[in-house]
Amino acid sequence: METLDKSLLKRRSHTLRLIHGGRNMEARMTRTETTIEHILQDLEELKREMRELKNYVDQRFSALESSMRIEFRLLWAANFALAGLMAKGFHWI
Repeated sequence: METLDKSLLKRRSHTLRLIHGGRNMEARMTRTETTIEHILQDLEELKREMRELKNYVDQRFSALESSMRIEFRLLWAANFALAGLMAKGFHWI
């Protein structure tokens, strides 16, 4: 009977430890809070890096857009010049 009481008492104390988090609940909570803080810091750093990357890409694309406009205009000018030369060479004008 005494061994039955001891095993029942052990099970109850084990269940209570599981429910209340055991003896090291504060240490685990502190570790969890620290981990969450590190995750939040990493997320803020990722957000900052993404903003920087977006600004860099926007600047590069605006520069590319400007140079593409110039290239497009030069291409049309070259086409008209070539058409003029061909017209003069074939005596169309």
